[in-house]
Amino acid sequence: MAQIHPTATVDAKAELADDAVIGPQCVIDGPAVVGPECRLIGSVYLSGKVTLGRCNVVYPFVTIGFEPQDRKYDASMPSAGVAVGDNNMIREGVTIHRASDPDAPTRIGNDNFLMCNSHLGHDVQVGNHCTLANSALLGGHCTMADQVNIGGNSAAHQFCRIGRLGMLGGHSALVNDLPPFVLASGFNQAISLNVVGLRRSGVAPATIDSLKSAFDILYLSQHTRPIAIERIGQLIKESTNGTELLCEFKQFLESINDRGLVPHISTQQKHKLTR
Repeated sequence: MAQIHPTATVDAKAELADDAVIGPQCVIDGPAVVGPECRLIGSVYLSGKVTLGRCNVVYPFVTIGFEPQDRKYDASMPSAGVAVGDNNMIREGVTIHRASDPDAPTRIGNDNFLMCNSHLGHDVQVGNHCTLANSALLGGHCTMADQVNIGGNSAAHQFCRIGRLGMLGGHSALVNDLPPFVLASGFNQAISLNVVGLRRSGVAPATIDSLKSAFDILYLSQHTRPIAIERIGQLIKESTNGTELLCEFKQFLESINDRGLVPHISTQQKHKLTR
């Protein structure tokens, strides 16, 4: 039987694993599922349809599953809620809002680290092995692929996508899509390839060099995006290193949505000088 502190309030519709720990002053309001080896340390509030997988640790003052911060949201409509995977560390004050979609939940994958006061808006999709530093914010419908890092006090606009091993530096803002393997900083500025992140992930130097070439084609060669995609495709044909990652980079560029592509810092500076 789950270990439930006497001061906790647990809805009769909730499902708790036998070894789950529900600490003092926690509230589980609704048909939540708390999986094996999960620990709600204290003063955690789960609202509505929330599913926690295995081995998640949730620190005090975290709220998961409350209504979206969206003026158009109709609370009477069904929601798919929030689905959290396994082995996530969710630190103090994190807020994760339920989906506005009745079919697809706000989703957090596995092995993520959400630091104090970070926020995931409604319908956000987070992959695996991601880190959101203190007070990092993802607007509604944002998508983060695996191994993404978001610096402290940084924010991504609604509907933005961040590719795998992308990084947004601290005190930064993102309003366009950030390709995989790219570092952005400041106000919506692509700075360089995320070389440190690639090295730490075990990517071979020769592959990093190939990705640098792709980055240069996209951002430094003054091509339009369709021409850049064509040139990167040619690079893939000619390359003997890192073709899988080059293909991932190219495919992301081909799928840019209405939010557009984050510009390079030099592009923004040139625009300021010529307008």
